Amino acid sequence: MKKNFVMTALVAGFLGSAGTVFAADNVPPAPCVRPGISGPVDSRGYGSGPDARFARQDRQNRQNMKQILGLSDAQERKMIELRRGYFQQSKPVMQAFRNLQHDLALESVKKSPDSRRIGSLTKKIGETSVQLAQLESRHLRDLATVLDARQLDRLLQMKDHFGGRRFSRG
Repeated sequence: MKKNFVMTALVAGFLGSAGTVFAADNVPPAPCVRPGISGPVDSRGYGSGPDARFARQDRQNRQNMKQILGLSDAQERKMIELRRGYFQQSKPVMQAFRNLQHDLALESVKKSPDSRRIGSLTKKIGETSVQLAQLESRHLRDLATVLDARQLDRLLQMKDHFGGRRFSRG
C-alpha cells in the first residue's frame, strides 16, 4: 500500500512537471519595457540615440533656433555647450524643488497637517526657487557673451512667449 502511494505520487509529480515544462514552452514571452528605456530604438523612434524621436526633435529645435537667431556654427556649438552645462547644474536643484513641492502637497492634505513642517517646506521651496533663478541668471549672462544684441533680444522674446504658448490655444 505504501509502495503504491509513493509510486502514484512520483508519477503524478512527473506528469505535473512535464505539463509545466510544456506550458512554459508554449507561452508567448512577456511584453518588454517600452523601447528606449533599456533597449534599442524601434521603428517609431522611441528610445535614446541619434534616431530617437526626442533626438530628432532636439535637432529640429536646434535648427529652428539657429535659423531664427541667425547663429553661426561657432555660436551654435557654444550655445549647445552652455545649455548642457546649465541643465546639468539645474537638474538636481529642479529635482529637489519638485520633491519639496510633493512633500508640501502630502503634508497639506493630511487630516491634521503640521503647520511648522508646512512653514519649513515653503521656506525651503523659496530658497530652492532662488537657486534656480540664480542659475538661470548666470546662464543668460553666459549666453550674452555668445550672442550679439539683436540675437539676445530675439532670444528673450522667444523665452517670454514660450511659457504661455501651451495655454493660449483658441
